[in-house]
Amino acid sequence: MTSFTRRSLLAALSVTAFLSQSCRRFTAQALPQSTAGHTLVIGAGAAGLAAARTLQDANGSVMVLEARDRIGGRVHTDYDFASHPVERGAEFLHGENIVTWDWVRRYRLATRPAFDDYRNQFVYANQALLPFRRWSTLPGLDALDLMDGSPIDALMASWIDQGKPDVSLTQFLELHQIEWSPEVRRLVDHFLSGSYAANLDQLGVYGLMELTYEGDGDLYFRLRQGYSHLLEQFAAGLDIRYATTVTRISRSPSGVQIYTDSGETYTAQQVVITLPLALLQANAVEFDPPLPEAKLNAIQGLGAGSITKLMLKFDQPFWSQELESCLTPLDTQLWWRPGWRHQQEESVLTAFTGATGAHKLGALGREGAIRAGVQDLERIFERPLADRLEAALFVDWQADPYARMAYSYVPVNGVGLRSQLAQPVENGLFFAGEATHPTRAATVHGALESGIRAAQEILSLPANRAA
Repeated sequence: MTSFTRRSLLAALSVTAFLSQSCRRFTAQALPQSTAGHTLVIGAGAAGLAAARTLQDANGSVMVLEARDRIGGRVHTDYDFASHPVERGAEFLHGENIVTWDWVRRYRLATRPAFDDYRNQFVYANQALLPFRRWSTLPGLDALDLMDGSPIDALMASWIDQGKPDVSLTQFLELHQIEWSPEVRRLVDHFLSGSYAANLDQLGVYGLMELTYEGDGDLYFRLRQGYSHLLEQFAAGLDIRYATTVTRISRSPSGVQIYTDSGETYTAQQVVITLPLALLQANAVEFDPPLPEAKLNAIQGLGAGSITKLMLKFDQPFWSQELESCLTPLDTQLWWRPGWRHQQEESVLTAFTGATGAHKLGALGREGAIRAGVQDLERIFERPLADRLEAALFVDWQADPYARMAYSYVPVNGVGLRSQLAQPVENGLFFAGEATHPTRAATVHGALESGIRAAQEILSLPANRAA
């Protein structure tokens, strides 16, 4: 098998394009009835904070409106569940060359490597827990290299070069008579579900090839103090208004007016909108006048992917010390140890489940999802575990009112829509967020880059250059 990269099994083991009551919050300032500002940023997630930080560092006047009572959006570290940080949302730095490292070094933050040794990656197959040396040789499992220079990857590149129509990955495999056993198909589907928050039949071939992550690198890391700690450094000194839910954005020759659910009105020359794609699709914010047709087509044409995270803490480990992660064909698709290589690691496992699997677990509710997770672990490790469970967390991103999704994906005929979504509207509305990044979507660093890009678009406006 070829070496794994961001698009191969380690991508499934680490992408979470993901959240604690103990996470330190900034004190919200008193809200006036009307506030005038040069630029308003909607959303204090990674993209919004990056945009605001870039603008403020360039001496721009900026204010951030955040619906939650915390920063981070789909980044949310839990500091109470264990002696080490546990990520409810985004978990990894995806690559040794990504822009996030600029900020990690600036703030002198420490990291821990993840998924850096194949010997620590297991697969549950043929009703057995198999280490890499065994599962990597099973018939059909070379399909886990399908996005890493494999024959399937070459077939997709050739398909696009010939200008053939976009099709789902399921249709593409059928057209090329590529067949797998039911178990291998579920394993492949589950690794795609984690990487892209979508299933084989939801992903378009053209969109898969568009999402290159070129130059990011192949190594993965966790932040020792948690992802939220990094974003706190971004937010330090920014004017952030919490518990401020935007309901309407109105454009006029004099500027942009933003209306909130509590009756406040804010005015600015330009606005950076970092709302998750699912909120835009649900018309959670009214635009007056309506957004251009091209923008609406991009919003509705992209896919809002689904992810759940289940964290289970046991009385003591029942797994080998060599096991860092385990891909499975079961309902809880992928397991890993969030405290891997932490000096005070507790007996915690995280189940990371995407796409239709996430909807299935979400439908069970918290208690049902916990039972399902314990039962799957009992099956994998062949021992009773219910009485050994000490605590549990279940995060269903689709049920979060301020997200309604995990990260975006590109369905059939969706190629190019990310760039379309990123386009400004009349130099008044600017768009950022992971869904607007054509090549690095579904990652925190993609969101950061999109926020920096939107800020630079604003700073390049003639009026701002003159100032």
